[in-house]
Amino acid sequence: MTDATRRGGRAWVVLAALLATGAVVVTVGAANDGAARLDWQPRLGLQEPWRLWTAAWVHWSTAHLLVNLAGAAVVAFVGRRARLPWGATAAWLAAWPLTQALMAAVDSDRLGAAMPHYGGLSGVLHAGVVVLGLTLAWPSPRARARSRLAPAGADTGFTSTHATGIEPSRLTEGPWAMTELGVPTALPVSTLEPPPPATAADGPGQRDRWIGAAIVVGTVMKVLFEAPWQFAPRTSEALGIAVAPIAHACGLAAGALAWGAWRLLARRGR
Repeated sequence: MTDATRRGGRAWVVLAALLATGAVVVTVGAANDGAARLDWQPRLGLQEPWRLWTAAWVHWSTAHLLVNLAGAAVVAFVGRRARLPWGATAAWLAAWPLTQALMAAVDSDRLGAAMPHYGGLSGVLHAGVVVLGLTLAWPSPRARARSRLAPAGADTGFTSTHATGIEPSRLTEGPWAMTELGVPTALPVSTLEPPPPATAADGPGQRDRWIGAAIVVGTVMKVLFEAPWQFAPRTSEALGIAVAPIAHACGLAAGALAWGAWRLLARRGR
């Protein structure tokens, strides 16, 4: 396993932590007047560009904050477990302000009348979920090459070993893997038989691609079910706020656009 593979997903977790930490600091420290200086307001458009970033940190209730923090934790965990490359993190970072920028591209007067203020991580989290799903469903040529070269049962993502069917982890690999085969740990590596190569049907990346496709399809269906084209927020008694489906749709679009730009630049760079 290369150093790049071991480091995979760490930048993704750092970005998720930045989003979550900022949300806690702003929500706890900013009063209503302070939040009004940081949230995104459709009628302002792009006149105060810092709001494209700070709006994600503004939350209107404790329940709103806690739900989004839980969502950020799940997205961070899955991205770390999938060992997403740094380019996926760069795409999510670009989608952060792009989510609010896309909302500014729609009818500002109509959106401003329906939703004078917007704040929260939900739009950016939708962008992250789409980037995550697309990266798994359509891995880069380099990632596909690593999957083809990886031995059967190697820890390259969501795959499991052929012998046990249990998802591998670093805690159960190493010397234990050799003792389970009845081979002394002091035996030279050159005397061991090479592991069988992974096939296209059961390769390490095949299951990841199905998971990624399911994530993308599920997210798109969720957003369509919310009917974001109606612009009007939906009141949530549980969260104590009005949920903004248009933000979820713009987050989905921002994530897809940022992911596509990353892959295009990576292809040209190669």
